[in-house]
Amino acid sequence: MKPDRIAIKVGALLIALIFSLEMHAQLITDKVVTLGQMKAKKFDEAPKKVFIKNFKVYYQLIAEAEKTIHGGRQFGGGSYKGDATARLAVGVEGIEPEQLQELTNQIYNGYADKLKGLGMEVYNSRDYPDLEFFAEDELLDGPRINLEQIEGSLMVVPDGFSYYVKRLTKKGKEKGSFISNLGGAATSEFSSSIYHKGLPKVSQELEDMIVVDVAINVPSIYLDPKSALGTVKIKGGAYLRLENARVTYVSGKSPKPGAAAPDKYIELMLKEPVAIDGVFAKQDFKSQATKKTTTVPSYAPFFTVENSSVELSNTITCKSEDYTREVGKAVNEFLDLSLEKLNGYINWGK
Repeated sequence: MKPDRIAIKVGALLIALIFSLEMHAQLITDKVVTLGQMKAKKFDEAPKKVFIKNFKVYYQLIAEAEKTIHGGRQFGGGSYKGDATARLAVGVEGIEPEQLQELTNQIYNGYADKLKGLGMEVYNSRDYPDLEFFAEDELLDGPRINLEQIEGSLMVVPDGFSYYVKRLTKKGKEKGSFISNLGGAATSEFSSSIYHKGLPKVSQELEDMIVVDVAINVPSIYLDPKSALGTVKIKGGAYLRLENARVTYVSGKSPKPGAAAPDKYIELMLKEPVAIDGVFAKQDFKSQATKKTTTVPSYAPFFTVENSSVELSNTITCKSEDYTREVGKAVNEFLDLSLEKLNGYINWGK
């Protein structure tokens, strides 16, 4: 074979290898997460049992934004400006709630199987329906899809999984404790759950069993409202990403009287958004409105100014197989990294 042909073939193989590596590049690495821990090496003292208290994945399917700039009398008199309001609504097409339920089931079952592969027994509230900590709470069973928890997103709970909530509103929104509700569902669900979700007390009641709390957010859309010089604009479009993901492992309760702190914990949190490519094409939309000006006689005691309002409805489209494959890959990588950190401290299965 001629040298130039050999060089061409080698070059082609290198390009294919690089492309393959890019296609399978790790999304979730130590650079994008923060790891919190206390007395993590003492997890060896915990029973080889895991109680999953919470496991929820949020998928954003719609985003809406509205921004208004207010008018009024202008300098110099006689000139008045009305309000200008821009609205933008973007929705996702191509993926159905039933497919998100199946994706969540696969993610949960894979995670539970990996825990079992490390020699652990895996339980949830379906296995322990009579815990004292949940005596006044309401038991909910998966599969479950909640449209009310975070506006524009579906909260999906896997099949075969049960969990407790303090109460459900008439619209179906889940309410936790007073402390966990501070700042709204989006804030409390994805913030650290070391102290405010009762994990240490549940672990204590379960004889220091490792208690797990998982919450993962998968937004699909970005919106960017701005206003300047009498004009208000909202830009938006496709931006699929993993954001606000958290996995918390707690064992035992601090022996200090009245303390709600754990005896030991490991918590992995995503510290920055991680883009998920290969699902949505680049799509951007814009809504713009400008104040309309009306000049009235200086003697007029009353006047009317027309408000300017623009509303656009847009969709970003995907193939369901692309969405489930790439989102599943990102979420599984995050969960796998949490298990890697946990296993590194306590040497499960070794």
